Amino acid sequence: MIRYAGFGRRLWAFVLAVLVDLIVLGTMRAVIGGGDVGGPFTLWLLLHHVGLVMEGGTIGHRLAGLRVTRLDGDRVGIVHAFVRAIAEIALSIPPLFLGMLWMLDQPERRTWHDLLAGTVVVREAVPQAAPAPAWANDPPWRRSGDPVIVDSAVEGPDVA
Repeated sequence: MIRYAGFGRRLWAFVLAVLVDLIVLGTMRAVIGGGDVGGPFTLWLLLHHVGLVMEGGTIGHRLAGLRVTRLDGDRVGIVHAFVRAIAEIALSIPPLFLGMLWMLDQPERRTWHDLLAGTVVVREAVPQAAPAPAWANDPPWRRSGDPVIVDSAVEGPDVA
């Protein structure tokens, strides 16, 4: 079952990604000495987002448990990732975030940059824990007949 990423989770992923970008920008300014870092930062931002989207999403997406995929579920290629990054920077964010708010009226929760790039953001499946091994149900340090406390209730043969 496909679970599309909702507005709140995508907003959280965006905030996390912006925080990472600001940390990198601050580091670049400190290294360069406060000079003009617009060009290098824009290049880094583009490469960063293209590369990470190809791997499943930006750092913000990954921390929020989201993954960017193509509509058929395949990994995003470099062309789609590039189109998505440019469209996000040029179309979705500048006009008052209208490109991102567009998702509120879409059944698949796709933004303008998702529509242009042929991508969709989905929630990652949470891995299910493996069942406990058989020995864990009756550990060797417990003697048979000892009462067992489970959720504040005592179970055992001599419990009154």
